[in-house]
Amino acid sequence: MISTIASAAFLNMSDPQAAGILIGDIFGLVLALPVSLFLAFWMSAVKSKWAVILGALLGAIIGFLIILGWIGTLINDKPMSGASGAPVFFGSVLFCAAMGLIGGILMDLLVGATNKKDYGRQVAHETH
Repeated sequence: MISTIASAAFLNMSDPQAAGILIGDIFGLVLALPVSLFLAFWMSAVKSKWAVILGALLGAIIGFLIILGWIGTLINDKPMSGASGAPVFFGSVLFCAAMGLIGGILMDLLVGATNKKDYGRQVAHETH
């Protein structure tokens, strides 16, 4: 079943270089998810933290697909020449974490722009 899905998505698993790239990209995504989700949760200023976490998750997955399409076999028949699993892994960790954080920040801005009362931080008024 996995080979059917992989062949439908143009993932050439018979090529050892393409398999290493896919595995490096997957493990990079897995290690980037806790970092990006935690930072998006921690930096969020809105009450609806789930929306921000969902934005961070979508951003990290988009980063995963960008790397797989650019270097791997998602778009092209052959992977990029000279690419292997280890550099893709480290690039995927950094790029997916950054994309996840960008997705979380954008979702925070979207939620905050639609509802001004949704911001969790209130300014305390001083009395003299």
